[in-house]
Amino acid sequence: MLQILEESKGDLVAFRISAHVDKQDYDIMLPLLQERIQAHGKVKVYAEVQDVQEYSLQALRDEVTFDLKHANDFSRVAIVGNQKWLDWLVTVAKPFTTADVRYFDFSERSQAWEWIHTS
Repeated sequence: MLQILEESKGDLVAFRISAHVDKQDYDIMLPLLQERIQAHGKVKVYAEVQDVQEYSLQALRDEVTFDLKHANDFSRVAIVGNQKWLDWLVTVAKPFTTADVRYFDFSERSQAWEWIHTS
Protein backbone atom coordinates (compact mmCIF):
# COMPACT_ATOMS: atom_id res chain seq x y z
CA MET A 1 0.00 0.00 0.00
CA LEU A 2 1.28 3.45 -0.92
CA GLN A 3 0.55 6.63 0.96
CA ILE A 4 1.80 9.96 -0.38
CA LEU A 5 2.73 12.08 2.63
CA GLU A 6 1.53 15.67 2.99
CA GLU A 7 5.17 16.81 3.14
CA SER A 8 5.44 16.10 -0.61
CA LYS A 9 5.94 19.58 -2.00
CA GLY A 10 8.15 21.15 -4.64
CA ASP A 11 11.17 18.98 -5.34
CA LEU A 12 10.40 16.57 -2.45
CA VAL A 13 8.38 13.40 -2.94
CA ALA A 14 7.59 11.80 0.42
CA PHE A 15 5.72 8.54 0.78
CA ARG A 16 5.14 5.54 2.99
CA ILE A 17 4.82 2.00 1.73
CA SER A 18 3.54 -0.89 3.80
CA ALA A 19 1.93 -4.32 3.69
CA HIS A 20 1.41 -5.28 0.03
CA VAL A 21 3.12 -3.27 -2.69
CA ASP A 22 1.79 -3.81 -6.19
CA LYS A 23 1.63 -2.31 -9.67
CA GLN A 24 -1.26 0.00 -8.74
CA ASP A 25 0.97 1.65 -6.12
CA TYR A 26 3.64 2.28 -8.74
CA ASP A 27 1.02 3.53 -11.21
CA ILE A 28 0.51 6.37 -8.70
CA MET A 29 4.09 6.95 -7.53
CA LEU A 30 6.04 6.81 -10.80
CA PRO A 31 3.96 9.46 -12.63
CA LEU A 32 4.28 11.73 -9.57
CA LEU A 33 8.06 11.31 -9.60
CA GLN A 34 8.15 11.92 -13.36
CA GLU A 35 6.09 15.10 -12.97
CA ARG A 36 8.38 16.43 -10.24
CA ILE A 37 11.51 15.58 -12.24
CA GLN A 38 10.16 17.48 -15.23
CA ALA A 39 9.27 20.47 -13.06
CA HIS A 40 12.43 20.62 -10.90
CA GLY A 41 15.16 18.73 -12.73
CA LYS A 42 16.36 16.78 -9.70
CA VAL A 43 14.14 15.62 -6.85
CA LYS A 44 14.54 14.45 -3.28
CA VAL A 45 12.79 11.30 -2.10
CA TYR A 46 11.80 10.43 1.46
CA ALA A 47 10.51 6.86 1.74
CA GLU A 48 9.25 5.14 4.87
CA VAL A 49 9.07 1.39 4.49
CA GLN A 50 6.88 -0.28 7.10
CA ASP A 51 6.15 -3.97 7.41
CA VAL A 52 6.21 -4.78 3.71
CA GLN A 53 4.87 -8.30 3.46
CA GLU A 54 4.63 -8.70 -0.27
CA TYR A 55 6.21 -6.91 -3.22
CA SER A 56 4.77 -7.91 -6.59
CA LEU A 57 7.19 -8.78 -9.37
CA GLN A 58 5.48 -6.28 -11.68
CA ALA A 59 5.98 -3.48 -9.13
CA LEU A 60 9.64 -4.43 -8.71
CA ARG A 61 10.16 -4.49 -12.47
CA ASP A 62 8.51 -1.07 -12.87
CA GLU A 63 10.65 0.39 -10.08
CA VAL A 64 13.94 -0.96 -11.41
CA THR A 65 13.14 0.24 -14.95
CA PHE A 66 12.23 3.72 -13.69
CA ASP A 67 15.24 3.95 -11.37
CA LEU A 68 17.68 2.98 -14.12
CA LYS A 69 16.17 5.51 -16.53
CA HIS A 70 16.22 8.30 -13.92
CA ALA A 71 19.35 7.39 -11.95
CA ASN A 72 20.72 10.92 -12.26
CA ASP A 73 17.43 12.72 -11.57
CA PHE A 74 17.54 12.34 -7.79
CA SER A 75 19.61 14.56 -5.51
CA ARG A 76 18.91 12.87 -2.17
CA VAL A 77 17.07 9.72 -1.15
CA ALA A 78 16.26 8.91 2.48
CA ILE A 79 15.04 5.37 3.14
CA VAL A 80 13.53 4.97 6.62
CA GLY A 81 12.73 1.54 7.98
CA ASN A 82 13.48 -1.14 10.48
CA GLN A 83 14.54 -3.97 8.22
CA LYS A 84 18.23 -4.69 7.70
CA TRP A 85 17.73 -5.55 4.02
CA LEU A 86 16.89 -1.88 3.37
CA ASP A 87 20.33 -0.81 4.56
CA TRP A 88 21.81 -3.43 2.25
CA LEU A 89 19.63 -2.18 -0.63
CA VAL A 90 20.93 1.37 -0.13
CA THR A 91 24.52 0.13 -0.24
CA VAL A 92 23.88 -1.82 -3.45
CA ALA A 93 22.10 1.15 -5.13
CA LYS A 94 24.83 3.75 -4.50
CA PRO A 95 27.07 2.89 -7.48
CA PHE A 96 24.12 3.23 -9.87
CA THR A 97 23.08 6.79 -9.02
CA THR A 98 24.56 10.22 -8.49
CA ALA A 99 22.11 10.78 -5.62
CA ASP A 100 23.17 10.88 -2.01
CA VAL A 101 21.29 7.82 -0.69
CA ARG A 102 21.06 7.06 3.02
CA TYR A 103 19.27 4.57 5.23
CA PHE A 104 17.80 5.63 8.56
CA ASP A 105 16.24 3.44 11.23
CA PHE A 106 12.72 4.41 12.34
CA SER A 107 14.23 5.70 15.57
CA GLU A 108 16.13 8.23 13.38
CA ARG A 109 13.10 9.60 11.48
CA SER A 110 13.63 13.17 12.67
CA GLN A 111 17.26 13.03 11.50
CA ALA A 112 16.07 11.70 8.12
CA TRP A 113 13.65 14.63 7.72
CA GLU A 114 16.36 17.08 8.69
CA TRP A 115 18.85 15.50 6.30
CA ILE A 116 16.45 15.38 3.34
CA HIS A 117 15.77 19.12 3.70
CA THR A 118 19.44 20.13 3.66
CA SER A 119 20.95 21.01 0.32
